[in-house]
Amino acid sequence: MESDRVTAQIGAILRRLRKERGWTLDRLAEATGVSKPMLGQIERGESNPTVVTLWKIATGLGVPFSAFLQPLEAPRVTVVRREEQPVVADDGGGYVVRSLLAIRHPHAAEVYDVHLAAGCVHAAEAHGPGVSEGLWVHQGVLTLIAGEHRYTLEEGDAAVFRADLAHVYENGGDGMCAFTVFLTYARAGESPLP
Repeated sequence: MESDRVTAQIGAILRRLRKERGWTLDRLAEATGVSKPMLGQIERGESNPTVVTLWKIATGLGVPFSAFLQPLEAPRVTVVRREEQPVVADDGGGYVVRSLLAIRHPHAAEVYDVHLAAGCVHAAEAHGPGVSEGLWVHQGVLTLIAGEHRYTLEEGDAAVFRADLAHVYENGGDGMCAFTVFLTYARAGESPLP
């Protein structure tokens, strides 16, 4: 089953990243804000983390979210077939994220296809410093709340913002909202969007 494969992959990658740093589960829990028992379950492939939990872990480790969803090294050209693209769901299946691309060097970037069910509200915690997020709505109407500001984006609209602040995706409509998210990570010494 696809979800079992993704859960096992996330666990194996988490264990490898933790051991590369010489961290204990206690140290990882401290850095991520995720409990030690939960981290242990994730590493063993016994628990499929929510999108929010996986973001906390990625931020605490200082790695892109996609580090858990794609191999760390890739050949010069990589074709990722739809059936090979990792999918993670949250909010009772109302928020579904498909990892389309993950580019690590020289500029780290990620691209996700997101589907937000009617009435679903998904709160995303702030990403790490230097992370910018762009999105493009290709179906429905999306309400983006970034910090204190609220924006309504219709089909064809796009937005870009510094993602080092909490943000919310909301679908107040009757139908599905589909949008593409582009994440970029500033390199050391570079500043993110103004």
